[in-house]
Amino acid sequence: MSRRVTIALDFGDGERHLGEIAWIPDRRLAAVEWSGDFSARPLPLSPYHIKRIEGVALGPRAPFEGLHGVFADSLPDGWGRRLIDREIARRGGAISGLTPVDRLALVGASGMGALVYRPTDEGWPRNGPIDLDWFANLADALGEDTPADDLRKMREHAGGSAGARPKFVALLDPKRGLLRDFRRRAEDGFRHHIVKYRSSEDSPHAAEEELAYARMARAAGVTMTDATVLATRDGARFFAAERFDRDGDRRKHMHTAAGILHLDFRAPTIDYANLMKLVMFVTRQNDDLEQMARRMMFNALAHNRDDHVKNHAFLMGSDGAWRLSPAYDITFSQGPGGEHALAIAGEGRRPKREHLLAAAGEAGLRKPRAAEIFADVEAAVVDWRRHADDAGVPRDRAAAIADQITIVCSVAIR
Repeated sequence: MSRRVTIALDFGDGERHLGEIAWIPDRRLAAVEWSGDFSARPLPLSPYHIKRIEGVALGPRAPFEGLHGVFADSLPDGWGRRLIDREIARRGGAISGLTPVDRLALVGASGMGALVYRPTDEGWPRNGPIDLDWFANLADALGEDTPADDLRKMREHAGGSAGARPKFVALLDPKRGLLRDFRRRAEDGFRHHIVKYRSSEDSPHAAEEELAYARMARAAGVTMTDATVLATRDGARFFAAERFDRDGDRRKHMHTAAGILHLDFRAPTIDYANLMKLVMFVTRQNDDLEQMARRMMFNALAHNRDDHVKNHAFLMGSDGAWRLSPAYDITFSQGPGGEHALAIAGEGRRPKREHLLAAAGEAGLRKPRAAEIFADVEAAVVDWRRHADDAGVPRDRAAAIADQITIVCSVAIR
């Protein structure tokens, strides 16, 4: 496998060489050697941990297996990592010998954001069709005996996406419901989407629920990309959301809060006040601070407790300016141990209005404005049933979620 990979940024107008990343076996760390050109005209690639772009920089030992967070953000986890491991094993390879740099080489030019890693696997089939039934059937039956070629095809279409659910990226024409390979040019009404199938632990109606939550979040003023539900011939449902790191053939550099701060998203390390302070540190935009406060309040009132630091991200264009990304992975969830992954003024299980306003105030948001945002969010969340009906959530499931939302809201407004 590869021990040295070149790194570039591609915003859609040609690749800009950043340097090379190599694996040091005896230290089990990745070393980045920045190019002289990028050092002379740098961009704030990772605005918290990479202060200087010159010479050679060693990755930290934890939490990303020797990688800097900005490059770890390019790697698939959960479902995508499982596909890579299964494919290597089916081909007779040793997963233990696969380094993080090897995994970056497998991501190649197809990952999230604008980072590109060479060499890529030039054997990928181009412009192949995407069959939802094939994907759903294979995802349901995925096991040790799944053929290596099927695993390879699923990995290729995953495009470096992260998370626990089976997913792929594609060009989608929402009006006609047509899918194309994501490596083609975006034209004729096609836009870049990420398409998710439910996991074995999800509700059978996870796609409809996530669509309802996306619509409810937009009603609450949370910035979301357009979303829809796709159906297979056999009736399986997929949730499809437009990608915010793509705009036609243009690309944006993406960095999660976990990657910026070098945090393990599975561990409770920071709270919402810290996250909002990070927003101001990275973007310097009060609009983004208000937006993150709005998301905190929505997640609390709508019972989305899987709100860890990898589910919040930032985007940078070719001008080097950072902004908060649209929200994503918002749906009904119990969270770790039944609590929010990010505490709210010290409270993770039963946050009240006072906790939400206190967290926003600690981050610098004035209390009257925070109270206005809370009222906006509450008005949208109490309208859950309408959004559930519009998205096709079955009535018994919608009623069960409504019961949980009612409990949360009644606690919050006491």
